[in-house]
Formats: sequence, structure tokens, C-alpha cells
Amino acid sequence: MCVIGCLLTASFAVAQDSVRVRPLTMTGYIKDMQTLNFSGDFNDLITGNLIHNRLNFRYQPTKKITAGVEMRNRLFWGEEVRLVPDFSSGLPYSSEWANLAITWFETESMLLYTNIDRLWVEYATDQWNVRAGRQRINWGISTTWNPNDLFNTYNFLDFDYEERPACDAVKAHYQFSGMSFTEFAISRSSNMENNIIAAGRYFFNRSNYDVQVIGGWYLDQPTVGAGWSGSIGNAGFKGEVQYFVLHHEVIDQLNISLEADYIFSSGWYVSGGGLYNSRGLNEPISQWSVASLELSPRNPMPTQWNVITFFSKQVTPLFTASLGSVYAPKTNLLILLPGLQYNVATNLDVNLFWQSFFAEQSGVFKGLNHRVFIRFKLSF
Repeated sequence: MCVIGCLLTASFAVAQDSVRVRPLTMTGYIKDMQTLNFSGDFNDLITGNLIHNRLNFRYQPTKKITAGVEMRNRLFWGEEVRLVPDFSSGLPYSSEWANLAITWFETESMLLYTNIDRLWVEYATDQWNVRAGRQRINWGISTTWNPNDLFNTYNFLDFDYEERPACDAVKAHYQFSGMSFTEFAISRSSNMENNIIAAGRYFFNRSNYDVQVIGGWYLDQPTVGAGWSGSIGNAGFKGEVQYFVLHHEVIDQLNISLEADYIFSSGWYVSGGGLYNSRGLNEPISQWSVASLELSPRNPMPTQWNVITFFSKQVTPLFTASLGSVYAPKTNLLILLPGLQYNVATNLDVNLFWQSFFAEQSGVFKGLNHRVFIRFKLSF
């Protein structure tokens, strides 16, 4: 706890300095999250705890030049660290080429880990924006599954990472007008031989629809895609298509996501969508685990056909309840995602997240795993 106290003391000290030094600003938060990991029949329980401190720094010495540094300081402890094999090996992201992480200490049941997940310099004019370094390149349009997001895929189960993963890249953005632009980016990932991703996109608006077309190279094969966002009546409508072209011995693949959402006058928010992964699983398998849901641009979901529904309601101005579900019909995989959020104060939130996994195994539909997360978040 002394280490966390030092981190917070330093954070508030920099925040005070940022008032006096105009080009330097700092924001961040601290979270405490308790995890309860149950077996499918609720007979076994593994607990874990995480204190997560985030620091975001911006330095803007001139109008055209900005630099950013952001880091995650995380203290894990409990049975989850002790019982999960090689717990620390699952923390780095494959989209990060350079190792900017520090393991301050690691014991049998405790780990203090810092990762710099943003480190970039940007040059911007009215039309040009060039950014180099570790950054988030967000080409996705849909909320849950993003086939167009070639550079750093987001795992919808990783709710505690609101900023989402980054990649080590160079990106150039040119603005044609208020509604159209083009971007080119190239990045390198860490854990594979063919680890170059290079692509461009053209974004424009037509008939009140935002549209993008994408082309480039993903690791070991060419790829093309498109995405759109608009409305049908009062309902939002989004979609993405990404095709990985047959190249040498790497077979082709098609990913398609569709999504619609609607806000009722009563305050209910409803959304639904689907994902097709041409190379996904299309029949029940004997062994499922949460680790099987490691997602990537070519594998936005391990199953071929997927349907998602989501409902949320702001019960009071301070209290929101939600329920999501993901179902893969051919593999008979079901994920339930209920959640509660309460705003205790202007900068303090309390959340409860639940993730339950069910699937057919050996002809029997049963629970595989249930995870409960109770989180307190203080922003500053």
C-alpha cells in the first residue's frame, strides 16, 4: 500500500504543477476492483483484487506540437495471481512492439506492474496530423465487434480497459474537408515473424451516412474492407466488412458485423447486432475456457455466427442498470453480461459487472465459468 500511496502523492503533485505550468496537463484515476471467479456449478471460488492507477500526461510546447505519455500502474494480489499459471505473461499486448513495461515486484500471490500504453509525439496543422509512437489507431465503427480495426483489436470482455489497447505505429491524417479525410498507418507487433501492418482508409459522408473504405496489408496477407454509420428512421445502423485475401498458403477470410440501436423516450437504450466469421467454429467443442476468447482482427470472435443484444436503463440520474448477451448458435455458446453503475459523487463511481459463460459440451448445455467484478473508481 505504501507504493500505491507514493503513486497517488506524485499524481496530485503533478496535477498541482499543471496549474502553474500551462503546457503540461495531467489527468487520471484510481480503481479498486474485487474479482470473484466461480466454476460453472458455483462449487469452486477463486478471488482476486486489483488496484489500478492511471496517469495521463500531455505536453504542448507549441500550437502544432503535442506529446503524450500515459501509463497503467496495477497491483494484483490474491488467489487469482497464485493459482493462474504464468499470470504475468498474460499482461502484455501483442500489438505492442517495444517493451515499455516494468514488473516492480512479483511474489507467489502479488504483482506490481506498470505499462506505458501511450507514448507519442504529434504534429498538427489545419489539414495535416502526423503522430508517431505508441497510440490507439481506432478504425472501428461498431460498438462490440470491429472487423475494420486492423491495428489494435478491442476485446469487449475487457471492460476495465476503457482506453483500449494501443500499437507502436506512425499515422498520417489529411483532412480534405469537414466531412472527409484520409489516413495512412504502419505498425509493428511483437510476437510473430510477419508482424507488419500497413493500411490506409478514406472516410467520407454520403446521404447522411459516414462511410469508410480500407485497404492494406495485415501481417502475411492483403486485406480490403468498408464500414458505415447512419440511421434508419430513428434507429442507428452501423456495419463493417473486412476481407483477408487468399495469399500463398494463407487462406482467405471474411468478417462482417452489423449493429442497430435505439433510445426510447422512457430512457431505455436497446441495441442488437451480429457477427459472421467465415473461419470461426461452427459446431460444439469439448473444451471451452475464457482464454479461448482471445480476439484479433482476423478472429473478432472464435465462433462463426454470433448474435448480441444489449439493454440499459437509467433508473435514476445516478443509477444505471444493463444486461447484455452474446449467443453463438452453431456452437451453442452463451455469454450473459449484467451490470450496475451508481454515481456516488461527481468523480466517484461504483460498478458491478457479471460475466457468465455457458456452452454445450458432450451434448450437455452447462455453465463453464462465472465472474463477478465489484469496482470503485475515483477520477481526478
